[in-house]
Amino acid sequence: MSNQQHNNEEIPTGNSNVSNLSTALKSVHINGNNITTTDQSYIDFGNIDQQQLQEQQITPNNVNLNTHVNRVPQQQVSRSPQSPSLFRNNGSPTTTYMQQRAGSLGNNSPSFLQNNSYTPQQPSRLQQQVIHENINQRKLNEERENAAKLQQENFTNQLSQAVPDIDNSRLLKFFSHQPTSGYTLFSHRSAPNGFKVAIVLSELSMPYRTFFLDFNKGEHRCPEFVSINPNARVPALIDHELNNFPIWESGAIILHLVNKFYKQYNQPLLWSDDLAEQSQITSWIFFQASGHAPMIGQALHFKYFHTTKIQSAIDRYIEEVRRVYGVVEMALAEKRESLILDLDTENAQSYSSGTTPLSNSRFFDYPVWLVGDKITVADLSFVPWNNVVDRIGINIKVEFPEVYKWTKHMMRRQAVIKALRGE
Repeated sequence: MSNQQHNNEEIPTGNSNVSNLSTALKSVHINGNNITTTDQSYIDFGNIDQQQLQEQQITPNNVNLNTHVNRVPQQQVSRSPQSPSLFRNNGSPTTTYMQQRAGSLGNNSPSFLQNNSYTPQQPSRLQQQVIHENINQRKLNEERENAAKLQQENFTNQLSQAVPDIDNSRLLKFFSHQPTSGYTLFSHRSAPNGFKVAIVLSELSMPYRTFFLDFNKGEHRCPEFVSINPNARVPALIDHELNNFPIWESGAIILHLVNKFYKQYNQPLLWSDDLAEQSQITSWIFFQASGHAPMIGQALHFKYFHTTKIQSAIDRYIEEVRRVYGVVEMALAEKRESLILDLDTENAQSYSSGTTPLSNSRFFDYPVWLVGDKITVADLSFVPWNNVVDRIGINIKVEFPEVYKWTKHMMRRQAVIKALRGE
């Protein structure tokens, strides 16, 4: 009840010392059947003559407190600190307690205690709206939580059904009887990155054997394989000459191989003894591993293997592949121009002026490489992916002629042919 409402219900009296009921009942406390006040007044409702009240037609609006209230001396007043306050919320009476008190007094209770005006306030329309919105929000949150739990359960069930039981028998047999020399390459027959490593091993004439994992049996998820490749992907390599040292990630593997060969034989085969060229080779290897291969892989996935055909995703990745090949095409074209101008000296001036196209040069099909004047692991790392790019609808012979000639020269090498055959 608001202060304004309470003031409208105050009881006038003829006594000038007690102007109204609210003044007399400021800070009233109830202790058993006694009511104590801070002004040392004791109100005994049991001493009120109800018949007299009825005869005089005394109502809550004309009660004279001096007539019906017996005062006791200050020393007789009970001051219980535990007495509950009759007034809360800025002087508003505690309706529940007032109603209980009126019921305990029965017919002897004053009329103002029996007055139905002390009823709990009903929530306003705005409060009801807020309560309703809070209830709806809680229901919505519960529905979302239940939907998320159901989705997670369905995903877990689908995953458990899709993933076959792991068969690690072959891997257990291998790791219990590992070779003592050479290298073991863990790969897959449809994994271009595995063949990237095989090409380098073959070019360096390093003895190796290939362990083609069976993904259907979950061999790539076996603890034995994860112990050498925590990413559970191919390729991975074990260098048995270095106490069965494992290496994973194709770029790291081929850098390990060329550096080891260089230290053993003091020959920078597929590598370089120049620091600047080493950095350039490494840059192209990282470019191929981070931009070239993933874009082709994603294009192949969305074109052939994704459960739902998303044309925008297919188009996006195909265009990214074209962008990557544009970078390689420009680099090779610049190398082509420099080579022709250096070797075809009798026609160099006409080439430079543009009167004679470079395609007329006898060196137009001469092999050019990404770094320096010889083939390196930077070039070879592109071969397996160039071999499958036509499956996403890119004809490198037409769209990227320098890339095509470059790839053609590498595909003719015996070591590359042997590696691509899985020999």
